[in-house]
Amino acid sequence: MPVEFDDHPFWDFSLAVYGTAGVPPACLELQERHGIDVNVMLFCTWTGASGRGAMSEAELRSALDAVAEWNSVVVCGMRAIRRRMKEGMPPVPVERSEALRKVLMKLEVDCEHAEQLALAGAVERPTDETMDVGRRAADAVGNIAAYFALRGVRTDEADAANLATILAPALPGMDGETLRAIWRSAAA
Repeated sequence: MPVEFDDHPFWDFSLAVYGTAGVPPACLELQERHGIDVNVMLFCTWTGASGRGAMSEAELRSALDAVAEWNSVVVCGMRAIRRRMKEGMPPVPVERSEALRKVLMKLEVDCEHAEQLALAGAVERPTDETMDVGRRAADAVGNIAAYFALRGVRTDEADAANLATILAPALPGMDGETLRAIWRSAAA
């Protein structure tokens, strides 16, 4: 039975950004290198890019607290099982385990959807429609930098390039070099 979710602009934003060429590997590399939660990073991006502004440390902590257990137990647990099943697991034939792995992948996406709705509910802010793209970019980057700082993540140029790849579709009109420069300034 399919899971039904209410429409939400954060989920729609995430699908659009993640559906852009180059974004999935950039997100996965940041996740693997630094142990970050891609959903939280996308939430930080969406909050700034949508004109909802820069989050305070208290708001960011509230968002992290809202989803920490769900992410670590449910999402990461399912991801670990799905990855393990990729090579097959005797005595179950690969054809059967692959079919089950695909079902698990859909369930994992649904669980990430639930996590995103929890994030959006944890920090509700109005949108400032008059905010220009430069301010939105600075807020999105600042939100990500604050998240990374809370996680103790130190970034390098490869990370800056990955972040620019992720931010570009979220901030139409901003080029990669400008986004890398904004990142370098915020992460310094």
